[in-house]
Amino acid sequence: MYKNSKISFDTRKYDVDEAFRRYQSGILIFYKKRSIAGKRRSKVTREVLEALLKGIPLPPVYTSELQTGELLVLDKSDRLRFLMEFLEFAYGKDQTESKTVQSKYFAEIKDMYSDWINDIFYAPIVLHVIDYINPKYVHMQVGAFIEEWSVTQEQSVRNVLYQKAGAQALERMLEDIHDSPRSVLMVQYQFLYFMMVIFMTYEVFDYAVYRNADKFQLLEETMHLLQNDSGKHVRNLCEKFKILYALFNERKIGNRWVLQLSPELTTKYICFMGAWQNIRGNNFEEVYENKKIKTLIMDCDMGFQGISKLLEYFREGHL
Repeated sequence: MYKNSKISFDTRKYDVDEAFRRYQSGILIFYKKRSIAGKRRSKVTREVLEALLKGIPLPPVYTSELQTGELLVLDKSDRLRFLMEFLEFAYGKDQTESKTVQSKYFAEIKDMYSDWINDIFYAPIVLHVIDYINPKYVHMQVGAFIEEWSVTQEQSVRNVLYQKAGAQALERMLEDIHDSPRSVLMVQYQFLYFMMVIFMTYEVFDYAVYRNADKFQLLEETMHLLQNDSGKHVRNLCEKFKILYALFNERKIGNRWVLQLSPELTTKYICFMGAWQNIRGNNFEEVYENKKIKTLIMDCDMGFQGISKLLEYFREGHL
């Protein structure tokens, strides 16, 4: 049974110089992020340098300690990410000029701060480290609470934490349905939640074990099921998901209400369209046409109790 237990944290204090050396050696790492605008990168980098030069420390940064020893930075502000990338450009081993937009902005910043930049190497950086002995879902719980991730940031972090526990299989299965680099993570996120809800309809999760589980605990078990599946069952689920994904996106055309849905709500609707199909048949339009169901879906926290309540409504027809 899942219980609330105290999370194991460690607080580590480095100066910028030591943090940069850890970044260069691959110990301090960042999750993949799509389409970072050059102007934003420049603005945030300059703000960080200005603050450090004035003696204003960076806010503490939360990191996830991996079993291999790396520290995965969970911060969505990108302050530490851009600082490390800038220092790599300015002081890294490879000093060859790149023609990327990033290099253009960083070159301008280097020229702007060339007389004072060495002073920042003594500035402190505080890392709150989520110890690797915590279950992976705990790392996700902490990161989501502290950082309030977008769906793509959540999935990008998950792909690092679960790299050898289902994430690679997830990426392979969905290669043919993304439309843009950003949508790769979005589709992975949606399919993972879709599998979780469908597994709930099959009663895969033992009530005695998972009755108090939140979405991150259920998603962790879903990743394990994905990793251990022989292939056929999950492939069938993937085909069902692709059909519903396409149908729901077709309904975006000219449908003002659907277009206004957040990525989280879009994911919920696709999930519960699949659940409705499993339980009651193919008339899944009821999921987004029935006002009572729409309200329940919007309020669902995607934990065991929340999903179970909705599925019970589907089964008993209390609509």
